[in-house]
Amino acid sequence: MGGVNVASRLGMRLEPKDPIVSAELLTYGNGAIVLQTTMPSTSKVSLVGSLVGHDPASQVRKSSMRFATYNIHYGVGRDGHHDLDRIAAAIDGADVIALQEVERYWPRSGMVDQPRELGKRLPDYWWVYGPNIDLHSNAGFPGEASDRRRQFGNMILSRTPIVGSENVPLPRAPGETQSMRRGALEAIVPTPSGAIRVVSTHLCYLSPATRVAQTEAIFDRHRIVAAEGGAWHGAHPVDPSWHFGDEPEIPSRAIVLGDVNFGPGDPEYAATIGNGHAPFREAWPLVRPTHAGATKDGERIDQAWLTPDLAAQVTAAWVDNVADGSDHQPAWYEFSF
Repeated sequence: MGGVNVASRLGMRLEPKDPIVSAELLTYGNGAIVLQTTMPSTSKVSLVGSLVGHDPASQVRKSSMRFATYNIHYGVGRDGHHDLDRIAAAIDGADVIALQEVERYWPRSGMVDQPRELGKRLPDYWWVYGPNIDLHSNAGFPGEASDRRRQFGNMILSRTPIVGSENVPLPRAPGETQSMRRGALEAIVPTPSGAIRVVSTHLCYLSPATRVAQTEAIFDRHRIVAAEGGAWHGAHPVDPSWHFGDEPEIPSRAIVLGDVNFGPGDPEYAATIGNGHAPFREAWPLVRPTHAGATKDGERIDQAWLTPDLAAQVTAAWVDNVADGSDHQPAWYEFSF
């Protein structure tokens, strides 16, 4: 079948001035259809479509994907300046981004809606936000009835549509000084080889015991989430109007990204992700020296954990040591799907 005819069937547009030497259809298991063409003046070009209407998976354009995790310190760099432009510039180009310490309507960050502002700066991304602190913002809007609340939490951005999301609270010990609520924001994201569950999290800064408990909660959640189902799971027994047919299944494959506040030399690491029995493996040691990759104060505390079925698909890992928008450095991981 000619490349132009294939493109037409998939709802794609090719300019007539671009003669096509050859065209090949590549079909992914999640329904994405990629038309890979070869033109005289270019290398192979991939165009994406779907044979079954608008499928989120049809946004997937390549077999390798880059994931980044960045604790943005609410946009304040080591120089003390607040600048979301620096944050956006540092992470633009990743396919999936996990952010921590993202806030809304705090005086210290200029009373702005940071998730929305970051979304404006990164218009090619879908995003979800999961606040773990949610308080009345009287400091900025005294006496005004408003839905603008003081929030603090995690964020996920994706170049492909996020087909489902949940924000899961993590445990904390009672009576801890300055103990804030922590959480794990989950998003189901398409890849060329099927959907994965991406988690953005930020563990307790103060207590090693709480970090261990929070890590175990993430592990326990993974063990049951597929059987439990998502926020919407199954058909309504009486009213069919609840069922639209697009409720996502929970993938067994998962990647946890975030600031875990412990490094590979800490006891919490040995007790959890490094104990040999965890349902996840840390991605960095699969492709880089174990003790490299510092993201803050000489330690690799911003990490990526993945299910063992993704271990062979990690192809690269690195830290952006140039980014200056936070007191952390962003960590990047490349996967081949």
